[in-house]
Amino acid sequence: MHSFGKAIDSWQFGFIVDSLVELMQNTRRQFILRFQPIHLSTASLITLGIYFSISQSTSVAPTSSSSLKGRVRTSDYSPRLSAFLATIRWAETGTSEPESYHKLVFNGTFNNFSTHPLKKQCAPINGKNVCSTAAGAYQMLDKSWYDLQPKLNLKDFSPASQDKMAIEYIRRNNALSDVEAGRFDTAICKVGRVWASLICNSYNQNPKSLAQLRIYYQQQLQKFEISRR
Repeated sequence: MHSFGKAIDSWQFGFIVDSLVELMQNTRRQFILRFQPIHLSTASLITLGIYFSISQSTSVAPTSSSSLKGRVRTSDYSPRLSAFLATIRWAETGTSEPESYHKLVFNGTFNNFSTHPLKKQCAPINGKNVCSTAAGAYQMLDKSWYDLQPKLNLKDFSPASQDKMAIEYIRRNNALSDVEAGRFDTAICKVGRVWASLICNSYNQNPKSLAQLRIYYQQQLQKFEISRR
């Protein structure tokens, strides 16, 4: 009633109350007459219009949990680290956009972020049958989840948790200071043994070239730097 009273002047209040009373009386009469059509007065129709207008303006739109979970939060980290993480996502999944957090290793996606999907898939890569449980933006294995989840106190496998896992691997390979100092080539090589799509490993899984990684990183860095201005 407080929000309703703020939306209209006091002189209008009595008019609307009378109209509502008329509306209720008409409805009751028509109900007794076995649901015959209700004929509303002009005042009643105006009342309904005001009511629904106020209801629409004061209501809160529902929020989709899936859209929130898929959102990339770039403000949590520096532009260089954000661009570095985006480069890894792109190399591993083909995109650095929110949908990367839903990717399974070879085919399909997942939407339940309560835990790691723990789904094994197999596919031929360069003549060799490769089986993996990799999932998410950074293609984390199930063993990575079992290792990092308790150590990082992760409550789920959400995008934010996936970012934290990736950063922990960057830190473990002593590349975090290189990332923040802008030593991209050094940093990307140090984490190459973690991600098969990067350089400096012998996984033979069609990694991106250093030139490709540099170009993408620079594009992302420029974007994140502009967004902070």
